[in-house]
Amino acid sequence: MVAEIGDKLLKHYRHKQIILWIICAAVILASGIAIGAGGAILLAKNNIIWVSHKHKDAAGITKEISTKYGLNQQQTKQVGEIINKAFEQRKLYDEEMDQKRDADAQILIADMKEVLTPEQFDRWNKDFQTMREKYKSRKKITIKRR
Repeated sequence: MVAEIGDKLLKHYRHKQIILWIICAAVILASGIAIGAGGAILLAKNNIIWVSHKHKDAAGITKEISTKYGLNQQQTKQVGEIINKAFEQRKLYDEEMDQKRDADAQILIADMKEVLTPEQFDRWNKDFQTMREKYKSRKKITIKRR
């Protein structure tokens, strides 16, 4: 009889011990996940390139520089001229690159026309022009944000 009570007590305490182990394991697992996630965030936050969808024009950039660095009126005017000049140079560069891409595309088209049959060329050229239009339309969206 005493042995039975001892066995029941032992089983009862054994069940409580197992439950306690499961709770401890769950707490350790949750802590590990939290620490791992925090470490990953700290590691990755400096490697993430944050992209602003709001694009500023030359006047907006000039205003931001003026406010941030406490420029006087004359400095603000000079900075505005510098920023406007940079924007114009970028626009000219973009136009130059567009012309170069168009010339390169014409060379590619001529080379492909020599190799492909007329039917193959027609299909290829259609796909190629579609791809170029897709690129140009995406570029126009980007330019509009400027």
